[in-house]
Amino acid sequence: MLSRTFSPKRPATASLLPWSLAVSLACLTACDSAPPSEDTAEEPAPAPSVSTGPAPGDHAFTTADGNRLPYTVGGNADADVTLVFVHCWMCDRTFWDAQLPAVQGSYRTVTLDLPGHGAASAEREAWTVQAFGDDVAALVQSLDLGDVVLVGHSMGGPVSLRAASLLPGQVQGIVAVDTLHDADFKWEGEEIEGMMRAFEADFTGTCSNFVHQMFPEEGVEAIVEKVRSSGCDGSRAAVGTALMQDFANLDMPAWFQGAGVPIRAINAAAPSPTQVEGNRAYADFDAAIMEGVGHYPHMTRPDEFNPLLMEALDQILATADGA
Repeated sequence: MLSRTFSPKRPATASLLPWSLAVSLACLTACDSAPPSEDTAEEPAPAPSVSTGPAPGDHAFTTADGNRLPYTVGGNADADVTLVFVHCWMCDRTFWDAQLPAVQGSYRTVTLDLPGHGAASAEREAWTVQAFGDDVAALVQSLDLGDVVLVGHSMGGPVSLRAASLLPGQVQGIVAVDTLHDADFKWEGEEIEGMMRAFEADFTGTCSNFVHQMFPEEGVEAIVEKVRSSGCDGSRAAVGTALMQDFANLDMPAWFQGAGVPIRAINAAAPSPTQVEGNRAYADFDAAIMEGVGHYPHMTRPDEFNPLLMEALDQILATADGA
């Protein structure tokens, strides 16, 4: 059963459309030894051209600390709104493959690999969620995207909150995918500490068990293996463990408020209930709840998830337009 609680409450900040104009100088007419005649006219300067945004295909962006961040541009190049998809902890941009066909007719899309994930480089002194938000914001600022909606799964939720706070006016909203359940939740306690010790002692084994527990669905073994193989390799232990430790440092109420945009979540019903009313103390927040799914509903149940994604986008953009 799907429970929808979408209800726009207040307009988001008005959008600012960035422009990139190429200015050309008029060419001077060549002169001979005789004085120029009065009817000699200069050729008119070409009209300034407006950038249409990044070219479709695979590209790479260099972060402030020199990491190579690969990204792929797709979808409708003439769209007014770009969806920037932000993946989860120890995941990569291919985790959104089942969503791209559903949105490509209406939106430009950007999928990316965060540093330390996928095909990105992993040269960073300190691994933090905040730095990932800075990376996403810098990438968006480097492209001529116009209005943006961030779509973030799991860790991608707080990453999107941070990025939105750095892009006031340009980010119109955030679609949170099985994340941002409870702004008041504290990442602490004996259970959390025990899990952290397990990751430090045996990253690959603990990660593999962690992944399998997040799939209550049947018949999704290929997806489970994709998630496990993507994130549980021992070479990623330093990045994965550091990020786990950093989750305790996030001031989620402040990050919810700092984003300053509507948040529409598509969350699993269990094991973490979504505190809709509690989250509304900090942001324009609503959620659709999917029953019987695990932590990766966009991958295991795309036929049910994608219509909810489209509905969430409609709600966000209607709010931004003041509807």
